[in-house]
Amino acid sequence: MGLLDNYTGVGMSPRPKWQHQNLISQLIGKSYEEMKRQHLLMLPEATMTNDWNDKAPDLVIFDDTFHPLSIIEITRAEQLDAIIDKCEELMERFLDTEYFVYDYEEKVLFMYDAESDHWLSSEEYELYSKYLSEPLEEYFINQ
Repeated sequence: MGLLDNYTGVGMSPRPKWQHQNLISQLIGKSYEEMKRQHLLMLPEATMTNDWNDKAPDLVIFDDTFHPLSIIEITRAEQLDAIIDKCEELMERFLDTEYFVYDYEEKVLFMYDAESDHWLSSEEYELYSKYLSEPLEEYFINQ
C-alpha cells in the first residue's frame, strides 16, 4: 500500500508506471553499498511500523531496529501536492525522519526542512540526505 493508493492483491490498479518503478530500483542499487556500510536498510514499499496496514512510502531508510530515518516518495506532477500532504501527515508521527518527494516528470526533488518548516526545491538547492554521500538527485540520474 502506497501513500495514496491501495495496491493490495494481484491485478489491483492503477499501479505505478515503469519509470516510477525503475527510479526505485535505481536508487536502491546506487545506494546499496552506502547503506550496507552504515548498517542501514533502504526498502521499497515497506510499512513505517510493524503494523502491516500502516503507510508504505516508495522508499524508507531504516536503522537496524527498523526505525524510519528517511522517506522518499516518487511521483508525477499531477500527484505532487497530494503526496506532500501525505508526507506532512506522517511528520506528525515521525518527527525526526527526513522527507523527500521526487517529481520524475519535472525532474525536481523536494525536501522538507524542519528548521524553516518549508519544502525546499532542487531548483534552488542541492538537497542531501544525512545517510547518503551525494546530493539525492544524483541517485536518480541514469549513468
